[in-house]
Amino acid sequence: MGYDAGTLVQVRVFNTSPNAGLGGIWQAGGAPAVDPNGDIFLETGNGGFDADAPGGLDYGDSFLRLSTSGGSLSVADYFTPFDQYQLELIDLDLGSGAPIVLPDQNSPAPHLLVGAGKSGTIYLVDRDNMGHFHAGQDSQIVQSLPNAGVSLFGTPAYWQSNVYFLGQGNVLKAYRLFNGLLSASPVSQADTYFGFPGGTPAISANGSTNGIAWALQTDGYYWDLPSILHAYDAADVSRELYNSDQASGGRDVPGAAVKFTVPTVANGKVYVGTQTELDVYGLLP
Repeated sequence: MGYDAGTLVQVRVFNTSPNAGLGGIWQAGGAPAVDPNGDIFLETGNGGFDADAPGGLDYGDSFLRLSTSGGSLSVADYFTPFDQYQLELIDLDLGSGAPIVLPDQNSPAPHLLVGAGKSGTIYLVDRDNMGHFHAGQDSQIVQSLPNAGVSLFGTPAYWQSNVYFLGQGNVLKAYRLFNGLLSASPVSQADTYFGFPGGTPAISANGSTNGIAWALQTDGYYWDLPSILHAYDAADVSRELYNSDQASGGRDVPGAAVKFTVPTVANGKVYVGTQTELDVYGLLP
């Protein structure tokens, strides 16, 4: 749903699955991505899919590009993995993750979108030609990395040609983006395993230097245990710089965890939302 920012009057509506069940947009709390043209990109969850058939309007387990031209929301392009039906059958939502728009690349497909879902496959898609659905294979897209171990409930991050993923039951991983392709395996990875739901990394940096990848470990949410805030060297995430469990006496321990929460970086501080409090982290005097 779209609203006028000044009056909050609803001005646009789009239904991902008007003639079938499910197929919703949830992205583990991640926002849609928007490119410089104002097009909106998102991933949908388990649900009916018939967009490859004449008159089909259902887009379960798909990447969508929505156009806002003409004052409405409509599908301008899409990509659906070849195994969409299997993903739906065994509850491997593509839409557990949110995509990000990448900076322009020096490559045949300069305008790229990257995302993942529960299956652990990373998808790199040409925003100008997303490829639709091809039975049996996904060779129509720029790149896919099956079995990457990135069962994502969140959003990847980007900094200095690195794309960061933090899947459930896994560690923070950085993939290198070069000439429009991702490295086949991580160029660096951390050693702290995050249980469900993994995490959404956030990057702070002084331009192209002093990059820090922040990650909030919330896998204790079910037992009302505290979150753990981690800080990694964004140039080499195998190097952990800090975590909120390090200080003696529980000085830095935040409140009880909430799944899908994201560390927010602003004005030299990191803000962490919890069940009962807002914790603010900064440099000690």
